[in-house]
Amino acid sequence: MQQTYQQQDIHSHNRNTVINAFGEGMWGFAMAFHSINAVIPLFLAQLGASPIIIGMIPGAFVLLIGVPQLLSVWRFRGVANIKKVNILMHVLTLPWMALMVLWFFFLGMQGTTAIVLYLLTFVAYSLAVGALYPIWADFLAAVSMPQRRSRFFGITFATNAILGMAGGLVLKMILESGVYDFPRNYGFGFLIMLIATTTGTALFFLLKVINPVDVASRVKDKMTSALKNILVNDHNFRRYFYSRVLGAASVMPLAFYAVYLDEKLQFSIGVAGEFTLFLVGGTAIFNFVFGLLGDRTSRKFVVTFFFIGHLLALLLALVATTPLMAHLVFVAIGMATGAMQSSFMVFIYEFAGESGDRKLYYAAMDSALAPVLFIYIMFAGKLVEWLGYGGLFAISMILVLTGFLLFFFGVKNPAIRTEALSHSVSDAL
Repeated sequence: MQQTYQQQDIHSHNRNTVINAFGEGMWGFAMAFHSINAVIPLFLAQLGASPIIIGMIPGAFVLLIGVPQLLSVWRFRGVANIKKVNILMHVLTLPWMALMVLWFFFLGMQGTTAIVLYLLTFVAYSLAVGALYPIWADFLAAVSMPQRRSRFFGITFATNAILGMAGGLVLKMILESGVYDFPRNYGFGFLIMLIATTTGTALFFLLKVINPVDVASRVKDKMTSALKNILVNDHNFRRYFYSRVLGAASVMPLAFYAVYLDEKLQFSIGVAGEFTLFLVGGTAIFNFVFGLLGDRTSRKFVVTFFFIGHLLALLLALVATTPLMAHLVFVAIGMATGAMQSSFMVFIYEFAGESGDRKLYYAAMDSALAPVLFIYIMFAGKLVEWLGYGGLFAISMILVLTGFLLFFFGVKNPAIRTEALSHSVSDAL
């Protein structure tokens, strides 16, 4: 009987993997039309926004998505129907996209009023995304088998990356076609984003919950007590958090690799497309590879490649003398991204355990990291002004290397504890 149930779970897991890959792929396709790092700065510049406002957008997004996460966990902590809540939270992001379509496609607004309206919509959209994140993380755990989760995430985010690149190509065609004048050309992209995200959200209805949320075990402690236990008493999780704080310094050079390498090696005008191809290709390949490795070895082993990938990227950028070495910088970033996407969330699950409060662990990590990322992003440009690209890369390398050493030697594999607890329960039964 137990084998029959396991076969059913495997079948449901495989079906969920395919459906979720398409659903998240549609979101990846959609986000290409609203890229915080690439599209929105250009869009705001053409609207006439000041460089200060444009420069604050990536950092503000990181900070804003961290703000509502713990509140979201508190509101939905006792809700058992995680599928319903996940769909609801995805739906709540759609009205803000619809307003972007209204402002810029249908009304074609420009000038100061358009900038203010976009920024207000951007803030609301970012908060909605932040409130969604911990719910979404818990939902993905509920529709996947623990033994196959890394593959589940690897396939999902590989598809997300590939369709994201396709979305970028579509946006390029729209902007170069001249069919719509500014800002309706960007507004048409926002319309495609709205349609794609609505389609991706609708696919969540087809997913089957394999691991129902254990509400009773989560609500027996008050949220403040549970949060204190995570951040203060769970020393292993704290060490992991500190390693992530140091590893997050990898965000500082991300916006400068292409500029630095282009100035250093004098590439042709189409170099941005080449770098993107190697980055997306590397991300997709390593998502698949690390998805398999994470399930067959350990998620901790895969997470080490997040640090290794960024260290390789920094080192290669500093010593690059040929186009091949420059392209390998972006393959290395793809390696780090593949390790992050396939295993970061699964690694958090292992700290919580299958019956633990996954939402709270995820929100605790993300909310605490948000201000750190904001500081890194806001200071990166200043460090370039003061120390040059080489100085920024060197500081980032020291911080990431320290994070790697702390993670490798200081963080114990939480899966060992989880498996031991599972065996104890099985023996008791």
